[in-house]
Amino acid sequence: MTEISTRDIILRKSHKLFADKGFNGVSIREIAKECDVNIAAINYHFSNKENLYLQTIKASVLETENQISLLYEQYKEKSSEDFAQAIFEHFLNNAEDLRTGFKLIISSDRYTEAMGEDMPKFKGPPGGEYIYKILQSEVPTAKAEDLEWAMRTIFSQIIHKSLLMSNASICQTICENGTTTEDLTNDVIRLITIIKKEIQ
Repeated sequence: MTEISTRDIILRKSHKLFADKGFNGVSIREIAKECDVNIAAINYHFSNKENLYLQTIKASVLETENQISLLYEQYKEKSSEDFAQAIFEHFLNNAEDLRTGFKLIISSDRYTEAMGEDMPKFKGPPGGEYIYKILQSEVPTAKAEDLEWAMRTIFSQIIHKSLLMSNASICQTICENGTTTEDLTNDVIRLITIIKKEIQ
């Protein structure tokens, strides 16, 4: 089993604190206590709270990008429907990380600053370029702007449905109404089929 470094522990724990309370709502002392480290350890690894905050945003984006990249390597020879289903299942299996990362990213206006030189060249959500690539291989005659629209539409549906199902009370309400995870997956698959016809 790989030992988690002190730096990674600080990143992971502060990630949730910043997502829940915002930058101004969390103190370095609180982060140190949550991580079971002293303040000097935080300063050693991140210099200050502001840099730690920016690093949590960057780590969240790059982790999502990396996970979808790994899925792409497994699914690039399959259909966009299969790939979207795999992303949906990944988000459901990592629901807490999805909620925390999503909350952190959308609550901050410092995304560009946080990413710095690691700002993705592809304009779109983290991992969106892989949906774009699969769609491009399936519909090679589609225009770039249509592929971008298709990618954004598909990705937003996957995120939306994943976030709904990751909330226990909403999930319970949805399930009580007879909707299953399989139904939501089929909704995404049906949407992709329609979108591919639209952009041909």
